[in-house]
Amino acid sequence: MEAMNCPRCGKVFVRITASICDNCVKEEEHIFDKVRDYVKENPNKTVKEVAEDCDVTVKRVLSYIRDGRIEASGGMHGDITCSKCGKPILSGRMCEKCILETNFQVNAMKPQSKGSGFHTRK
Repeated sequence: MEAMNCPRCGKVFVRITASICDNCVKEEEHIFDKVRDYVKENPNKTVKEVAEDCDVTVKRVLSYIRDGRIEASGGMHGDITCSKCGKPILSGRMCEKCILETNFQVNAMKPQSKGSGFHTRK
């Protein structure tokens, strides 16, 4: 634990897990709840419209979608795309196909173990 100034409001707080103070965490959650509820109630809005109507940045709305906290609605089709192939997606950073391909490539790079690892003496 360390005492530090909150980078958002400047208040001194003891950092345990969050990098901002409890009041700012609550404010962030309030903003997130507002955006999430707005998207649910207005599924045909674009990311830009959601940002404008909720008085937040487009970057913030996109980060909620990329982090998987909210799913893009019908009006956002094409606003968020796979970072690998560019295909429209509803949440996250990559489409299912690219996730599978990336996982396959990562697994192929791992060293394969030979045998069970147990040896018997004769």
